[in-house]
Amino acid sequence: MIRSVLFAVAIASAVPAMASPARVNDPVAVVDAFAAAQQSFDQAALAELTAPDFVEISPLGEVDPRDKMLGFYAPEKKAAGPAVTMDERTVRTTGNVAIVTLRYAFGERAMRAVYVVRRDAGVWRLVSAQYTPIRIVKPA
Repeated sequence: MIRSVLFAVAIASAVPAMASPARVNDPVAVVDAFAAAQQSFDQAALAELTAPDFVEISPLGEVDPRDKMLGFYAPEKKAAGPAVTMDERTVRTTGNVAIVTLRYAFGERAMRAVYVVRRDAGVWRLVSAQYTPIRIVKPA
C-alpha cells in the first residue's frame, strides 16, 4: 500500500497545471489533464475527466473503481512527492477509443502506465488506467 501511495504522489508531481477539463478535446490532453489533476488533488477535475465506469489498476494490482480513486485524491491527503518525468509516450486511436501508454520515472524507479480513453457524445474521458512497475535490474 505504501508503494502505491508513493507512486500516486510521484506521478501527481509529473506535469504542470493544465487547462480546464471541459476544454480537453483529445486523448493525450485528457491524460495530461488527468495527471495535472492528480498533482493538484483536484477531485472535481478528476471526476470530469473520468467516465462513471472508470477503473484503475494500481502498481500493486489492486482494482480501484472511480469512487475509490477519487477518495484517494481528497485535498486533505495531498503530500509532496519526488520529481517525476513522463516520456516514451505512444498513442493508438481506433474510432472512439484511444490507448495512451507512457513511462513515469522518479529517482531510480519507473513505471509504465496504460490509459484507455473513450469518446462519448464528442467528449474524451478516461475509462481505465493501469500502472505497472518497471523492475530494477541490478548488475550481477
